[in-house]
Amino acid sequence: MPDFRLLTRDTLRALAALSVHDEQTKFVASNLMTMAQSIFEPGSEIYGIWEDKTPVGLLAIVDMSHPDAELDEGDDPDGIYIWRLMVDQAHQGKGYGLAALQCAKAMAQKKGRSNLIISVVDEPGCALPLYERFGFGRTGRIVDGEVELVMLLT
Repeated sequence: MPDFRLLTRDTLRALAALSVHDEQTKFVASNLMTMAQSIFEPGSEIYGIWEDKTPVGLLAIVDMSHPDAELDEGDDPDGIYIWRLMVDQAHQGKGYGLAALQCAKAMAQKKGRSNLIISVVDEPGCALPLYERFGFGRTGRIVDGEVELVMLLT
């Protein structure tokens, strides 16, 4: 079972060094870009996914109820948005993505939110089948060119 640890000064370099396969770069921004953008994303939290002392991925969420959250029309302020989820190319297929989804769901429930939201680039090789197997359903919205999915938690 992996650990999910908040990003710190000491873990930044190790997490920034992780990457997906070349053909997957169209699906998720680099960890370094996520870390940089988080400065300007109210309500964001970034977690490294660790297996013992080995970094294996990154999970970034946004609490949509944050008072300064910049919501688009149709966004639900009672949700936790999985902003970024990446598993390093050397560690894919080992259950870390599923563990990250379970962690995000537990965080949303602990915060008392009514739903968990994620979006995905809908192209061959994407994680959409994983998200739907986990219990996410399509909302019918396209947000920034990505298919939005939601899981109701209440």
